[in-house]
Amino acid sequence: MLHLKTASNSDPRTLEFLKQNPSLRESLFADRQPDLDRIETFIGSGLDLDLEAPKLGGLTPYYIQAVTAGRTTFLTTNLHNVDEVQVTEIATSWLIGRSPNCAICISNPLISRCHAVIGRSETGGFYITDVGSSNSTFVNRRKLSPLERRPLKDGDLIGFSSIQVEVFMVGCSEQVDSLENSTHS
Repeated sequence: MLHLKTASNSDPRTLEFLKQNPSLRESLFADRQPDLDRIETFIGSGLDLDLEAPKLGGLTPYYIQAVTAGRTTFLTTNLHNVDEVQVTEIATSWLIGRSPNCAICISNPLISRCHAVIGRSETGGFYITDVGSSNSTFVNRRKLSPLERRPLKDGDLIGFSSIQVEVFMVGCSEQVDSLENSTHS
């Protein structure tokens, strides 16, 4: 049960989001006493981005948002339904594909059952890897080789076959240079 004291100016979306995502709530509160102001700032910025993401870049109606708060990492997306926000489980990698067993399921025949993986590297940045899809994965219109690990940055455009998805980062400590150096050595 969620027992948080809220200020009169609290955004009701924050509490609703926490109620709907108990594993995320437990993780955010695991190491400390609940600091609703801090959590509200973090979640509020993520919720605001969820609402604004399609308007930010205007390149595509679809997005994946990588969210990091301390040791907690998850993705939000509207790939399953452009009008709904899907929140993944807390993890360090997420399989994307047509299979309903994937963390992000894209019901489209051009998408392989297991198409790609988005993960968080040890250095704190995010990457994407094509896992041998039939119709390829692209980052900024550049095709990935199977099993190639490509760092992701805020505003990147991912292509799963012909489906274009914009990437946004919230609370992420991007250390892309370190990741690029480790993948090219």
